Amino acid sequence: MFKNILIPISSEFYQKEVFQTGAFLAEKFNSTMTLLYIIEEKTLNQTDKLSDVYRTTHERAETKKEIIRRYVQSADKIIFDDAELFFKNKNVAFEEEIINGEFSTVIKGQLNKKKYDLILMGFEKECLLNYRLLDEVNIPIWIESGYKNNSILAVCSNLAPNQRVPEVSVKLSKLLGWGLNMLYVVDTQDTVEVDEMGKRSEKKPEKTLTDRGKQFVSDMHKKGIDVRLVRGILEKETAKAAEDFGAKLVIIGREQKKKKMLGLPIKSVKRKMAEKCRYSILFIN
Repeated sequence: MFKNILIPISSEFYQKEVFQTGAFLAEKFNSTMTLLYIIEEKTLNQTDKLSDVYRTTHERAETKKEIIRRYVQSADKIIFDDAELFFKNKNVAFEEEIINGEFSTVIKGQLNKKKYDLILMGFEKECLLNYRLLDEVNIPIWIESGYKNNSILAVCSNLAPNQRVPEVSVKLSKLLGWGLNMLYVVDTQDTVEVDEMGKRSEKKPEKTLTDRGKQFVSDMHKKGIDVRLVRGILEKETAKAAEDFGAKLVIIGREQKKKKMLGLPIKSVKRKMAEKCRYSILFIN
């Protein structure tokens, strides 16, 4: 399932648990790893702006080179050493690369150069990263939280096709040996249906959406899967259910939520979920 895994690490934020999870997945799926250390241009540009205005262009360039050298040194001494500790002891093959640039842009460039089945990364809402890639890439993204447990919460709703999430969650549950819980959310904030192609319908009555949800529950029950049906706001109900079940991993599909406030689009639903849920999330893009 996850044969080639990309682990991007920003110079702004490093979460050691991604290596632990990466080694675990590699053992299960016989995966190869690519570690991508990204020296954030935002940080370098800020440093350039703060440089003494009386310094020459050459002097500012030398300062920038020195900062990059220190980042590379830090990556070699801390991050790649950690990778060796987790991966080489488990005979997991991995490559490493250091690139300057913007987090999401660099990752998308890497995806154009090589085929990956999964992006495994940390998440920090207080840093400079805007995590555009959550909405801009088409492969699964696993956001690791470091939470220790062995269960999965699979989330479906009226805002997604609900095809891959049941399939992937059942398969992962069996392969990893983790328990599985499933949730169906009738989102009362965005009352549309999303078809197999990801296309949104016109607004529908909540009763219609609830009836569709009940049918989904019935279909899953026939396959031996129990599903909890709830009404509410997708992000909030997901976070609440994750707490209730104590899930290690929350699996979410192609939710096409477009709700606006005062005429303006709300923050990315995926980013809001990553901020609210303290458990790991797998976005099946």
